[in-house]
Amino acid sequence: MVSFQRIPYEQLSTSPLAQCIDLANSAIGGSIVKVTDEFFAPATNMINPAAPISCPGRFVATGAWMDGWESKRHNASHDWAIVKLGFPGTIRGFDIDTHYFTGNQAPAASVEAAFVAEGQDALSDAVQWVEVLPKVDLPPSCHNVCVLDSASAVFTHVRLNNHPDGGIARFRVYGTVEPVLPKDVNEVLDLAYSGHGGRVVEVTEEHYGPGSNLLLPGRGKTADDGWQSKRSREENHADHAIIKLGAKGHVLKAELDTSDFHGNFPNAILLEATLSNDELPKNATWTTIVGKSKVGAHGLFQFDTLHTDKVFSHVKVSIIPDGALKRVRLYGVREGATLPSLPLVLPSPKNVMIAQPLTTDAFAPFGDVIDVDTKDAKNYKVTGANQGTAFKYHHVANIVNNHPNNGGKVNMCIFRCAPTNSLPFTIKLLERHPYSSQFFIPMTHGQTRGYLVAVAQNGADDKPDMSTLKAFVASSTQGVNYREGIWHHPMVALDDTTDFAVYVHESGIPDDDCNEVNVENFVVHVPGFHN
Repeated sequence: MVSFQRIPYEQLSTSPLAQCIDLANSAIGGSIVKVTDEFFAPATNMINPAAPISCPGRFVATGAWMDGWESKRHNASHDWAIVKLGFPGTIRGFDIDTHYFTGNQAPAASVEAAFVAEGQDALSDAVQWVEVLPKVDLPPSCHNVCVLDSASAVFTHVRLNNHPDGGIARFRVYGTVEPVLPKDVNEVLDLAYSGHGGRVVEVTEEHYGPGSNLLLPGRGKTADDGWQSKRSREENHADHAIIKLGAKGHVLKAELDTSDFHGNFPNAILLEATLSNDELPKNATWTTIVGKSKVGAHGLFQFDTLHTDKVFSHVKVSIIPDGALKRVRLYGVREGATLPSLPLVLPSPKNVMIAQPLTTDAFAPFGDVIDVDTKDAKNYKVTGANQGTAFKYHHVANIVNNHPNNGGKVNMCIFRCAPTNSLPFTIKLLERHPYSSQFFIPMTHGQTRGYLVAVAQNGADDKPDMSTLKAFVASSTQGVNYREGIWHHPMVALDDTTDFAVYVHESGIPDDDCNEVNVENFVVHVPGFHN
């Protein structure tokens, strides 16, 4: 029998959950695997890291717009949604939030969990689900925080049971990452990264954004997913966040990211470190590893560290006097490793970029976005079809065959793409089809979250103009059509193996069909995705 306590939301910050992270939210890679019904509102809303909002008077085809998961009425059994956690981890508690569901909330909920091995199907009958939270009542429009008396075993997936149906605004799964570290102790890694077990254990002030955001994957999407303190008015003030490293080790390089913070970055930063067996060091002696230094707006700032010969367990990041940081990366090796040659070389900040959501306007210089569910679909000619049971969207992509002497023949094919196991992703080469457009349409029916698209214009030297390089995250319901001659990276699947329907004209002459070139390396961060 699972033992737990319900506590008021106001006590969460002083409960054991305060030392945990939300393992389910999409910012660290949480995703919906399967849901029984989402007629009124999709389950993906539940794992949005932002707080739910209310939009009175806003209606969609199925009724009032709701910021959460809402199934239709009159379920004779119950609805459920399976969530793949961003990282495997132990679970300490939940918040099943029903905000703004005032008469249509789920009356009750329970939670099960499972460990799904790599390559195993989470929907398989072989998966063993165990109850981690028994059925609890859910009042309308409020937080429902449940703290387990002890941490669970390590799990990769949870199943939220919605008894019998209704709405849930947000589902938070508080826990601790079970890190999967490289076998080679000499391998350089980010010792602070949440996926490696790093955690923020103390923050002095987080009025506009929590300190735990500092260790999330990628570089985030907006200023909303960084750490930001309120303005200080005291002389000699400084805010700080203390990071417990995922493993004790040598910190060799620090990288601080101020992306999206244009006028509220810190005036200066200071990094100190200590060695302690405590969760939060008390009466510790702190050693300066990066002296008081300047950072700037919307950029990456790298610092070689002092005392690389010493082993540390915690790093204190001070922002002087206040301000905001998006991410903190502390690159190094674990205790017992052989130190690499120093200074440690990281990709140049100018060669680091964040993939943006794919939109018609942003992609227009490179080709067409094939998507009928966006505002841009209004530009398509639409006619009825199939005796009124379908709509036909005309001319959704510009298909081109400019092969010399009409030499290009249609090749309608399927690409089966394995997901990348290297994120952030490094672009090392690009290709183009000089005489033909090429379109890719994912055949997943929304069962994966998306794929990575990288494109560049042709330069004066007939090679990619890397100053025009753009990277986009396409959803699994969006296709892309590359214009002829546009340089692009071979397709990069993100979540899972993805089949793409591909249409291209080919002549059988290699240089006419496809050109490949190696390019200056660029590192692309993909928000919400990680390995």
